[in-house]
Amino acid sequence: MTGLAALAGFSAIALASSAALADSLTVATWGGSYTQKQRSVLMEPYTKKTGTVVRDAVYTGGLGQIRAMVEARNTVWDVITLGSPETINACAEGAIVELDKSKLTHAADFPAGGITPCGIGSVGWSLVLAYNSKLTGEQPKTWADFWDLKTYPGKRALRRQPKATLEIALLADGVTREDVYKVMRTPAGIDRAFRKLDEIKSSIQWWEAGAQPSDWLSSGNVVMSTSFIGRILEARAEGAPLGYGWQDAFYTIDYWTIVSGGKNIDRAYEFINFATSPEAQAAFSAIQPVAPVNGKSAGLLAPDRLPLMPVGKNLEQNVRYDEQFWNDNLEALNERFNAWLAKG
Repeated sequence: MTGLAALAGFSAIALASSAALADSLTVATWGGSYTQKQRSVLMEPYTKKTGTVVRDAVYTGGLGQIRAMVEARNTVWDVITLGSPETINACAEGAIVELDKSKLTHAADFPAGGITPCGIGSVGWSLVLAYNSKLTGEQPKTWADFWDLKTYPGKRALRRQPKATLEIALLADGVTREDVYKVMRTPAGIDRAFRKLDEIKSSIQWWEAGAQPSDWLSSGNVVMSTSFIGRILEARAEGAPLGYGWQDAFYTIDYWTIVSGGKNIDRAYEFINFATSPEAQAAFSAIQPVAPVNGKSAGLLAPDRLPLMPVGKNLEQNVRYDEQFWNDNLEALNERFNAWLAKG
């Protein structure tokens, strides 16, 4: 009898555990303070509204984590935030679900590019031209100014990768934002970008970690840099004399997606619909320096918040990354870029 009682007890625990999991959802995002803020305005309010407990997980980038789950048929994440190129690739591989737009409550509120076959926009963000205003004096406004070593002497920083770097070089050489990817789709256009980079190569300091540009600018190590807008705003809040501009900044979108093989598909849609509502996206953008993608969210934000993010007139000045171009050409251009760097 004791053995049967123990078995019954174990079965009861297992059933209770399964029931608990059935009433939960696992959402993977970028971790750290980013996820903490999401928890406060997305996960916890969703749980309060629906009763479904949201467990968060840390996504470290790339596709390795979700590929492993899908291939092992052990999908433990339900929803994941992916960058634009990862969304394209994961969708092509079948690692994330092709979305049924009829189940997306707020689909009509999203602009072109805000919804892809497998993702719906979670946030928009920009890579901007940032500068130390004490060192530059007059505000540099264009990428041509970035190349102007006479007016703005000193080191400048670019990210150690061809993506954005080649586009910036062409913009500095007079190509318009509307034509930059047309030019880059030609061998002559790529040659032109590298020739332009040659002009300031000895004055470039290459960054790899997202915190480096704001740190280098604040210390005066460089006078100008590309930077994620959020890092600049954080440094300014601490008193650093940093400025930035929206002209020809580079805009992209992160997407909410559903991992293939999950058993909580309906709840995943329910959470995504909650997280993509105008109110939820505005609430997150009010505490994190990213832009909402839902077109109705900006009107819910405080007016003094809008100049800090790529929305409205700011967004109109941005270059939208052509992720398909980079998916098709990244390997070859990485190889050429690294060989160019190695020349010294």
